[in-house]
Formats: sequence, structure tokens, C-alpha cells
Amino acid sequence: MQAYAVEPQHTSTDFHDMDWVHENQLSEEEQKNLPAGCHGKYVDPLEPKDGTAPAQTDESAPLVLEADHSVVKQGQTASLQGNVKVQMGDKSIEADTLEYDQEKNTGQLKGNIAVRQPGMLIRSEDATINAAENTSKMSGSRFVIHEQHIRGSAKSIEQKQDGVIVLKEGTYTSCEPGSNTWQLEGQELKIDQEEQTGSGKNVTLKISSIPVFYLPYIEFPIGDERKTGLLFPSISSSDDGGLDIALPYYLNLAPNYDATLVPRFISGRGLMLEGEARHLSRFFNSEMDLAFLPNDDGGEDSDADRLIQEGESEATIRPYKGEDRWLASFAQTGGARDGWYSNIDFTKVSDSNYFRDFGTASLSVANTTHLDQSAEVGRYGSNWYWHGLVQNQQVLLRDIDHPYRKLPEFAFVGNYDTYGTRFTLDHDYTYFTHEEDQWLNGTPIIKGQRFATDYRASWSKENAWGYIKPEIGVKSLNYTLETDALRAEADEEIHLVTPQASLDTGIVLEHPGGDLLQTIEPRLFYLYRDYTSHEDLLDITEDGQNLNFDTSARTFTYSQLFRDSRFSGQDRLDDANQLSIGVTSNWSKNNGTPLFSTSIGQTFHFDDRRVGLDSTTNKDNFSEIAGEVQIYLGALSQAYINGLYDTGSDQIARGSAGIHYASKDYKYLFNLAYSYAKDFQESTGKQVQDIDQVDVSWATPLSKQWLLTARYNYDFTNEQELETFVGLEYNDCCYRIRLLARRWLDSNIASLDSLNIDDAKYDQGIFFEIQLKGLGGSGAKVNSILNESIFGYRAREQHLKQKR
Repeated sequence: MQAYAVEPQHTSTDFHDMDWVHENQLSEEEQKNLPAGCHGKYVDPLEPKDGTAPAQTDESAPLVLEADHSVVKQGQTASLQGNVKVQMGDKSIEADTLEYDQEKNTGQLKGNIAVRQPGMLIRSEDATINAAENTSKMSGSRFVIHEQHIRGSAKSIEQKQDGVIVLKEGTYTSCEPGSNTWQLEGQELKIDQEEQTGSGKNVTLKISSIPVFYLPYIEFPIGDERKTGLLFPSISSSDDGGLDIALPYYLNLAPNYDATLVPRFISGRGLMLEGEARHLSRFFNSEMDLAFLPNDDGGEDSDADRLIQEGESEATIRPYKGEDRWLASFAQTGGARDGWYSNIDFTKVSDSNYFRDFGTASLSVANTTHLDQSAEVGRYGSNWYWHGLVQNQQVLLRDIDHPYRKLPEFAFVGNYDTYGTRFTLDHDYTYFTHEEDQWLNGTPIIKGQRFATDYRASWSKENAWGYIKPEIGVKSLNYTLETDALRAEADEEIHLVTPQASLDTGIVLEHPGGDLLQTIEPRLFYLYRDYTSHEDLLDITEDGQNLNFDTSARTFTYSQLFRDSRFSGQDRLDDANQLSIGVTSNWSKNNGTPLFSTSIGQTFHFDDRRVGLDSTTNKDNFSEIAGEVQIYLGALSQAYINGLYDTGSDQIARGSAGIHYASKDYKYLFNLAYSYAKDFQESTGKQVQDIDQVDVSWATPLSKQWLLTARYNYDFTNEQELETFVGLEYNDCCYRIRLLARRWLDSNIASLDSLNIDDAKYDQGIFFEIQLKGLGGSGAKVNSILNESIFGYRAREQHLKQKR
């Protein structure tokens, strides 16, 4: 067992008698693993070390009494004095004196009493024990729970038979000896070490010596597992909603289901309630989130007030004032049992500005621009896979048409391997409808059914030197359209078929050099797909719409060189007669650790591409030159560059570069990303949109207890900030405080053409959160901002949590 040298103690706050070991008495490895702000740790001398076996359990161990002097009175009462020790398995009691009744198995102890069991120490001056019932009662007591870093005191402590300790007029805190930054004081506190939970009656939470909360009853966690109880509030302020306070309460209803209720007050909008429920079963994992705000007050945005005073309509500036605002979300995953699986993902909000105005105080719903509303079931067999899907999406962007609904989609995919040849039989049926019945913004809505097939046969040969994979196949598209939106001359039944063939091959050339290994990997991909006229899909309505349910042009990158379609979705059978040439070079250590990778390539077209989203023909003889570079800076860090060079216009068409750095212990994070693009409209060749943005974020310790976080996201094209924030975090051993000041583009106000005041385009906010370690956490708002804005921050939090 490792021995710890305890330095001389001169104050009671050092807690040397409560197994407290100061950091300078710990090994270098233990000092390194101390949580931020901690200057020592409780060391349990009963904890097995170096693989030694634990002591006998109480049920199997005999009762052993030891002392310097002992006298037996009348054959049944034993009086023990001096270094008295009562041992029963892994539990022991030490005292100055013990009067023990052998017939009743009870004893009275006095002086320097120490009650030990694995993970816990209780000290007292007076105690009564009952060895038969395995219980004890002590007065004027102090206790420590080592692993959870918890200590406390009480007028009296009772240890129950099941291991629960009951504190009368007691205190509880996770702060270090000598610090009472926070503590619970209660008429009665119960601590269940096995269940890692605590509870209290008539409890007062004190910050320093100031009472903050009073509760007639409370339950709280004392370990990593969450238990029923009040979590600490999230507090923020912004120039839109005003003061925002969320007070989460966690309900541990059963081992397999729980819930969190979050009353939330936003001074500029009113009182709302958020709730989350989770359920785990043998067949399904489910989660439901709900939020409701009745009669929105409209917010406290001074810029909005100024615009209204200058003549803007209040209905335009505050479109949801007086409205009920809400969110509903349900997610469920099932399977896989005997190859079956299921997924439900449904999220809906009352309006497109819900997340912008409210975010989520503690819910797990993601703030996205497209909210999925789908249900899927499927099965994997030995040769066949099938699935059924119904899907809708709620779009939260302005001036974006809602996508089609899939009601339903069925896919059947077969895979067979025969004599080295792989046959793939892909069938996909979808019925497309729309939330609008027949018209959208004055234009008719095309609806109907699509049945697509993709049959392929391929053979492949792979070796260390490379591979070769020839493939042939045929694809088809079959439509049955509803006639309401079609012009009279358009066909409601459309059938397209086209054959295809491809050859994919590559070689690997290795060049070892000392401790390094370099590879050069040329790759050729030839694709031919016969041209099939798509004129039946074009100009099929009176206003000239083309048939397109779910298809778009893929963004061109290096990986796109080796795809067999330039479209995502299935509404086009794109023609091709092209050869893609690429080469990749990888550098690594001989032990396999990657160091550097670079790739460059281009596609050469031998025929014009006549199939597009519209009637445009692409006559370019070659694509842009695509390249990418990866530099590995360690297990957690990398730098990258990728881009497209347009030889026709002799300029960079698109590119991005960046660095993601994280130190081994995740204490330091740094991210730099630059994105550049010149997008051209395919039919005219005219530039329609530029992207020129930089995004910098970092998390840097200023000291062992202070952390600086920041982000700067700027758009050079429009010469405006997209988001800027700076945050400070202070970590003490028993609490954490986070303060974040944020300024971000207000997408609603910034889109108003009549606005000429630059400052009014932005929202500003101050966000504050506090976590009392060992009692509970706060809401998720600050954590959500940091997780979404700083790459690696989520992993950092998980890493630091494991150290606790």
C-alpha cells in the first residue's frame, strides 16, 4: 500500500485527521490529475492498491476486538481501554474506550472515535454501536466520503443497517477543508453512498454564510449519476429578451426513465415551461421535449422599439407578440432485434423564429434550419435490405420553399455474390406530396409517384499493390404524376432508362525511407452513361416548371471526382463519358502514425453533358482542378487545405483552410477556418454569390483555475460580423462559474431593407451560469453556445468530467 507523508498540521481546517492529503504530498501523477482549483484529495486507506484483494465482507467476517487493556465484568460485559479497535470485515471502529455487552452485541465508545468503511470515514467523541444490527449512533460528528470529495458535520449521525447515514442538524459540502463557499444545512440530511444520492428536510442552501434557497425537502446527487433534485439556475441577459432565468429540476423516476422540468422566466417575453422525458427499454430508447410560452410579450429590444418609433409596423418588427410560442419534439430508436430497426425523429416549433428568440434552456433539441419529422422502419437480411419511411421537414429559413413530403418511401436493396461477381439490385418507390394542396406562392405544385431502379454487376480484385473494379449496370426512372398542375401537353406517365459502365483502378507505390514511409497512389476512374432525353421532365407546367422532387447538383470536391453521379437525389439520369485522374501521396511513420497527406486530380469530359436540372448543356472539356492537403499535428490536431482551381478563368473558384488544435489533456483548444467561394449560375455563367469568411475560436487557460473562451466569425463579402463572444470561466474545487458576453447578427432585423442602422442588426447578450460541484449543474445555454462554436469543446468537457 502506498504511504503518504502528511505534513505537520497546525489548524483544524487542514483536516489531517479526515484523510486529507495536501497536493505537495501527492505523487506527480496524482498532482497532475487533480481537478482545477483543488489543492489536495481525500485518500482512503482502505482502498485496494496494486491489485490487492479487498477485505472480507461483513456477512462472512467475524467480530474482532483489540485494545491495550481489557477487563471482563461478570462474564458478559467487556471494558476495553487504550487504542480500542473493533474490526468486522472491511469495517472498523477505533476509540479510546469501549464498554461492550457481549450478550446484546452492543457497545458504548468514547474519545477519538473513527468509524471506517470503504469510501467513508466518520469521527466523533461519543458513539453507540449495535454489532448484531450493524448500526451505530454518534454525536458531535464529522464525516468524509472520499471518492465524491464530500464532507460534512452534524449534531448527531446515525448509520443505518443498509449503509445510509442520517445527519441531524447537519451540513454537507464538496468544498475543500477550510472553505465553505457553499453548503447545505438541514434539519435532517440522508446520504446513501451506494445509490449515490442524498436527501434533506427543511434544507437551506448557503453561499458563504448567506442563505440563498430554502426547501422543505430536496434530493440531490453525490456522484456522477444524476438523482432527483434541484439543479442550479442558468441566468442570462440579452437586448432582445431581457433577463432570462431557467431553474431546472431533475426527476429520477425509475432506473429506466427520468424527466427534467425547467420553469423559465424571460423578462421581455413572459413565463414559460420546458420539459424533457427519457425512457429506456429492451426494445426502444425514447426522448420527448416540450416547451410552451403563452402570450409572448414581444421582447425588450431597444433597436426594435426605435424602428417602430421611426414608422416601421410593429407587426413586422414583432410578428409574434401576443402569440403562443411552443416546441414539441419526440425521438425514438428501436432495434436491432433479428435485423429489425426503427427510428422516429419529430420536431416542430410554432414559428420560424423560435430558436432565435428562445434557444433551449436545458433541452437536447438541436437548433437547425430544417426540422425533421420522420418515422422509419427497416430490416436487414442475409441478402436483402428494406425500409419504409414517411418524412416531412419544417424549414426555418426565409424565402426557402418547403421540401416535398415523402408519404411514403419504400426501398428494397438486394446484394448477391456469385463466383466473385457482386450483383446489386436497388429499388426505390416514393410518393411525393406537399403541405400546400395545389398552389404555392401563386404557382402550381407538381405531385406524384416515382419508382427508380439501379441494377449493377461488379467484379473487384484487391491486393497490397492496388485494385481494379469494373462495373456495368442499368438505371431507370418511372413517374406517375397527378394532372392538376400539368399543362395539357405534358405526359403524366414518364419512363426513362439508361445503361452505364465504369472502371475504377488504382495502384499503391511505397517508398520507405528510414523512419518514414511514403506512398504515391495514382487512381483512374472512367464512367460512361448513355444519354437519355429528359425533355419529358422539363417545362411541364403552364409557368414552365421542371420536374424535380429532391435532386440538386453536388458540390464539387476532390472526392466528387470518383462519384458516379454529379447529382444527389434520383430525378436525373445524368449522361457521362469522362475520365477522372487523381493522385494521393501519404507520409507516415513506420509504426503507422500518419503525418501528411495530399491529393490532386481533375475530370476530363469527352462529350457535352446534356442532362441538367434545366435544359442547359455543359460544354466544358474538363473540370476544375481539385486538391486537398491534410497535415496531422498529433492525435487530436490537424491542419487542412482544400480548393478548386478553374483553369478557364484562371482563378481559385473555391477553397478552405484551417487548423484544429487540441492539447493532449484538452486544456488548450484553437481553431482557425477560412472559407472562400465564387459561385456561378450554371445556365448563365454569372457570379451570383460569394463566400469569404474567417472563423477563429479558442479555449485557453489563463491559470490553473481561469479559462478564457472566445470566437470571432467575420464575413468579408458583406463586411459584417456574424458572431463574436468572449467568455471567462473560473473553476474552484467545489464550484464553477461561467460568464460569456456575446454579439451576433440578428437575422430578422438585418433582413429588413428599410434598416440603415448597423448596430441594430445585432443582438447582444450576457450569459451567466454557476455549477455547485457535488450538488448539481445549471442550465445548458452557455454550454450549448460553446459546444456549437468551439470545435473540440464538447470532448474537452467529457475529458475533464472523467478526472473528477
